[in-house]
Amino acid sequence: MFKLAHLSDIHLSPIPHARRRDLLSKRIIGYVNWHRGRKLVHRRDVLDMLTRDMLGRKPDHIAVTGDLVNLGLPEEFKRAAEWLKELGPPDDVTAIPGNHDAYVRLNPERGTGLWQPYMESNPAGEELFPTPPKGFPFVRRYGDIALIALSSAIPTMPFLAAGRIGSTQRRYLAEALTQIGKLDLFRIVLIHHPPVPGLAPWRRALRDRDKIKKILVDCGAELVLHGHNHEGSLERLETVSGTCSIVGVPSASEAMENGDPAAGYNEYCITRLNSGWQCEMAIRAASADGTTKGSKTWESKTVILR
Repeated sequence: MFKLAHLSDIHLSPIPHARRRDLLSKRIIGYVNWHRGRKLVHRRDVLDMLTRDMLGRKPDHIAVTGDLVNLGLPEEFKRAAEWLKELGPPDDVTAIPGNHDAYVRLNPERGTGLWQPYMESNPAGEELFPTPPKGFPFVRRYGDIALIALSSAIPTMPFLAAGRIGSTQRRYLAEALTQIGKLDLFRIVLIHHPPVPGLAPWRRALRDRDKIKKILVDCGAELVLHGHNHEGSLERLETVSGTCSIVGVPSASEAMENGDPAAGYNEYCITRLNSGWQCEMAIRAASADGTTKGSKTWESKTVILR
């Protein structure tokens, strides 16, 4: 059995001090929104509560699907790198960027490049499928489990939070899914934005979601994990290799206005069976009394995938 924990939309708080010149961009809108209310929504104490529970359950691996920062300030990326170290070493944690991690154009050495050890293939994944020159998608393999990590993070105009995978990543994704599928491995795609139509409004949607959906249908995948919407969701997609579950998680730091945390993460226990695969999904939600509790938001938390 392989136990995978998935969390997303970290939005580490508090944000560092921003100089006036740092805000001469789209950041000024985010800065105003943060102080108008988002700082009350995304709380470090809620995040810490959730991650303590997650680490206490000893997952084999942790996937973080983007939006670790808020305004794209260089100091935020440094703090996020330290937070990733708290989760575990790079071999045990995989991270991908979200739209807030590409809030403005920034030299990678001052931005997501600080997370590079968490955003690259491991040796087994490199043998399975070579990483393209620009780094995405990258593949990590852990026994019979293959993680295929995409980046949908692109800078956008103010008031937009859209994403795009692009033609190069799409081509490599199709090749990776096909090649890995021939080895009968359990394929998990990591992406920040929801990869199918109907899950996000236009200004927040993945621009090439229809093309990504077609790749999933034509090439197959067992599980797709995403964030972005700050809410739990489950969609089923019929593919060439069977049913693929597309699962979104809430923000890992979010507290509702009444103080009751809305944050959560998902835990997947994946087992190979003679007839295929079993994937048992447990939803872990933070509660107001400072503990976490299992939640049966969906009718069944057991999904048989093939």
